[in-house]
Parts: sequence; structure tokens; C-alpha cells
Amino acid sequence: MRKDIVLPALALAGGAGGFFLRRWQLASAYSPETGLFLPGAPATWALLALMGLLVLVLLVLVRDRGAAPQDFLPAFGSPESAQVTVLTSAWILMVAAGGFGLLEGVQGLRLWRTAPEMYQFSSQVSQLLAGALCILAGFGVLLLGQMAYRGTLNDTACRLASFPALAGLVWLFSAHLKNGTEPVLMKYGFQMAAALLLTLAHYYIAAFLFGRPHSRRTIVLALMGAVFGLTSLADRPSIFTSMAVLAYSMSALTFARALLRGMYGPNRPERMPPPAEDMENDI
Repeated sequence: MRKDIVLPALALAGGAGGFFLRRWQLASAYSPETGLFLPGAPATWALLALMGLLVLVLLVLVRDRGAAPQDFLPAFGSPESAQVTVLTSAWILMVAAGGFGLLEGVQGLRLWRTAPEMYQFSSQVSQLLAGALCILAGFGVLLLGQMAYRGTLNDTACRLASFPALAGLVWLFSAHLKNGTEPVLMKYGFQMAAALLLTLAHYYIAAFLFGRPHSRRTIVLALMGAVFGLTSLADRPSIFTSMAVLAYSMSALTFARALLRGMYGPNRPERMPPPAEDMENDI
């Protein structure tokens, strides 16, 4: 079985299924008058069962001992143009998310100045910081993708490698501040779970550069982060959150697929030498 194809496809299908089940749950089990979800609703049970089943399947399928890479390039290196193309798209989305995050933060500060008793100053500042860090995180994802494509490590890319996880941590903190006073966890739980899992996934992806590889943990976190991320889009979050979820999910799925191929898939195609090396060899 080609786990490098089946497992990412399973995550995408699970995320799509979670999206539609979440929409069903919001339409049939949520009461706007009370702000509560109806207990025992079929949509809620179906959604939770799907999430639990996906976690179980992923844990079972990655438990067998494949060849676990111990460094970044053996884990994620690939000369395939599709991988770097997807990561470039994730970079664009992440930078755009950062711009919208800064805009939301500035608008929030304006509201705080007009009515400080109604808005949290810390929430607006964390939103600004999350937006700024998302821009740097986008360049971190892009440079990680370029290193994996070229098969060489770069000092600047290694320095920026931790920014996706750092931006995700601030994003998670900002989301907590916005929803911390909401007693119904089901309203925002999927968004928080997505931010947490995607942040941890990018932390473990960067850890391959610093001698702390955890292949199976990285795969499960990346794939389940994408599942929860796609499911959380059914809540129709802000533009910043939607773009951040899509960017982080694309990046996580792409790195997970590369890692799965290194562990379970066929050998990667040989890297073509650059033109200059070809000329030297001919001489």
C-alpha cells in the first residue's frame, strides 16, 4: 500500500467529511436562542466518531517500523516540482493571512480605544503579533520547501524554520483569548484543535533540523491537524483564520507526504545535476 498517497488522501477525505458533518451539526443540533448544542444529536455523534476513527486509523497505519529518517533532507528532500509548488502556494496564503491578521489587529485596537471596557487590549495585541509572525512563517515554509527541493541546507532557512511553529503558538494564544470566556467548547473547539495540532506539526518538522526527529508523531499531528483545520472552516471563521488554516494545512500535508514517502514509499527520483555541473562533467 502506498501510504504516502493513501494517508494524505485519507486526511483530505476526512477533512471534507468533517466539514459537511460540522455544517450538519450547526444546522440541526445548534440552538441560536440558547447558544447551546442539543445533547445526543446524531450529527454531533457522527462528527466525533469520524474524528476518533481517523485518529485510530492513522495510529495503526504508522505504527509499523519503517525506515525513520533522522535528518531534514532525508525526511523531506524531494526534487519533485509539485512539492515546492504546493509549499509556494502555502507561502502566499500565509503571507496573505499575516496581512489580514495585521489589519484585524489594527481594527481591534481602534475599537479598544473607543470602548476599552468592551474589548481586551491583550487580544488585539496578540492578533497583531500573530499577523506579523505569519508573514515570517510564510517565508520559513517557502525556504524549507526550497531546501527540500534543492537538497542543500541554507543558514537563513534554518533560522526561519522555527517561525511557523512560533506564529502558530501566538495564533493559538490569540484564539484562546478571543474564546476564553465562551463556556461552550463545541463552538470553538475544532478551531483550537486545528491551531494546536498544526502548530505542533510544524514544530516537529523544524525539529528535524536540530537533531530531534520524531517521524510518526510528525505524521499523525500533520494529518490530523489538516483534518481538524478543514473541519473548522465550516464555522466560517475570519479571513485571517481561514487563510492561516489553509496555509498551515497545505504545508503540513505536503511535508507529511514527503516524510511518508521517505519511510514507506518507493525511492525518490534522482536529482538532476545543475547545468554548470553538466558542463564540467562534459569537459
